[in-house]
Amino acid sequence: MDEHQHIDNLIVKVLNGNASKQEKATVNHWAGLSRSNAYEFEKLKAIWKLPIEDSKLIGHEEQKQKIWRAYASESQSSKCVPETPFYRRGWVRAAAVLAIILFPLYVFYFGQERGIEEKGPEMKMISKSNPTGQKSLIQLPDGSKVWLNADSQISFYEGFSDSLRAIKLEGEAYFDVVRDSLRPFVVDVESLSVMVLGTEFNISAFEADKDLKVTLVDGSVQVSNTQQENDLILKPGTGLVYSKVKNHFHEFSETSNPELFHRTTEWRHGKLIFDGCNFEDFVKEIKRWYGVKVQVVGNPPEDWNIRASFQNELLTNVMDAVSYNKAFRYEIKGKELIIMFH
Repeated sequence: MDEHQHIDNLIVKVLNGNASKQEKATVNHWAGLSRSNAYEFEKLKAIWKLPIEDSKLIGHEEQKQKIWRAYASESQSSKCVPETPFYRRGWVRAAAVLAIILFPLYVFYFGQERGIEEKGPEMKMISKSNPTGQKSLIQLPDGSKVWLNADSQISFYEGFSDSLRAIKLEGEAYFDVVRDSLRPFVVDVESLSVMVLGTEFNISAFEADKDLKVTLVDGSVQVSNTQQENDLILKPGTGLVYSKVKNHFHEFSETSNPELFHRTTEWRHGKLIFDGCNFEDFVKEIKRWYGVKVQVVGNPPEDWNIRASFQNELLTNVMDAVSYNKAFRYEIKGKELIIMFH
């Protein structure tokens, strides 16, 4: 069974009221992946509620055309959907199945033969981003809060949908999600998808980094990987590191690796933590945190491995402490930091 047929079958089960929680979540996640998916799902739900006059024509080509004429007119008008329950007859459920399975055929046939152009309602995409050296607190349409780190961006549709709260993340963000059992909250980042109902968690997924990190503070999250079948459920006080190169997860906790746990959750409070990172990662963090360019003169020691913690410190104070420990000189000229090794 291909992917399209699989999601069609799940949509039918959702409309018919026979879907499991996992199947509903899968359909909601699919609907949140793109505007066209969300629009198609909403219209199929509307068609499910519409009465069809002649049940004897089910399976007949004319009846198929009837279904999709209703779909087209629904798309081009602002009429309210009748409140009469549509799911009470078996032939109606069969019509919905036909409508879903024949959607690609309808777009090809009616779009070209009858000149009907399908256009969904305009859904405004909202993007919030920070340059290096800047952090921000963002309130989402549902009341959830997002602490967006430097050099990071989130994107979402204005108002969300009535079945899913979907976010796309580039970089790092800490989420405090308002609980809504009817609308799962999903964050998509590269090949990972993190689904929650209401919780506090952090995702670190900078494009230049080799690893993605998810850290859970409160609640529960389900982490899915498009390249793997098994999902991973995190408990409060735990996290995972996903290697992009190896396509592999490993878990950690506040107890087993407190430096990593606190580094991924305390940055929003102005706490800069180096948990044994090498020189390359040290430079990347300084660039993001303070918004400076870094020039390196000479060769840094191979055994850099710095462990330090700073709370709302100026760049000069950080560099004073690190340079004393690692025996190098530095200069700050405007927005440029020069690190000099002997």
